[in-house]
Amino acid sequence: MESMSERALREREQYNQGLKRQTYNSVLNHTSYFYDERRDSIIREQLQYANERRVLEIGSQSWIKWIERNQIRPKALHCINISEKELQKGSDVALETRVKPNFSLMNANDLEFPDESFDMVFGGSILHHLDFTRALDEIRRVLKPQGRILFTEPLDNNPIGKIVRAFTPQARTEDEQPLRTKEFAELQDRFDTSYYYQQLLSVPLGLVSKSLFRRPDNALMKWAYRADRFLDSKFPPLRKHYRRVIIAGVKR
Repeated sequence: MESMSERALREREQYNQGLKRQTYNSVLNHTSYFYDERRDSIIREQLQYANERRVLEIGSQSWIKWIERNQIRPKALHCINISEKELQKGSDVALETRVKPNFSLMNANDLEFPDESFDMVFGGSILHHLDFTRALDEIRRVLKPQGRILFTEPLDNNPIGKIVRAFTPQARTEDEQPLRTKEFAELQDRFDTSYYYQQLLSVPLGLVSKSLFRRPDNALMKWAYRADRFLDSKFPPLRKHYRRVIIAGVKR
């Protein structure tokens, strides 16, 4: 591995030490319930392209649900991580899976693969941890012509999400930056992109739901999900205030 920036070194150290996400996940666990099926369906559909192709995960654990559980059969799957601890977690699971990735300790800002090595690159909540522009350039470099990307990422402008993040600093690394308008511009400079937005009213109403109901599969959260989908389709300017996004793209 090449010498790393101070930011990359901090990311590695913080992930090796372990993040404490229990409180953060608990506070927001009602917000995503009705989105989970849609998210999984989009990911499953997008990943059909990975069958019999060379694939790279930026990260080392999303493949378990995205590839293994969806019965995707890539020709080759490589998983990288800057953290030894996180890489080992993926490697340990692979002892009992059908898919057997190749695991490498690697900085995603400096990918150690030749140009046009992969048909697809994917990752779960990883781009916002990276030097965004540099990482996108590296991803584009290692993709073949018409190669594809698939990422899920947090967005920066959801008001309740920002408050919860502020009160749970132990759940994230020092340098991570949820996506803003300028990150979308960088994506669109390099890829023909499609976006699938998740969770607007579902976020504040998820907090209400958690205080009123034991389970997230209730009428309030079902209404919030339907309202979110309606607002997404009718009022595109609101999309920047959603909490999360799925990014699918094709290399320009």
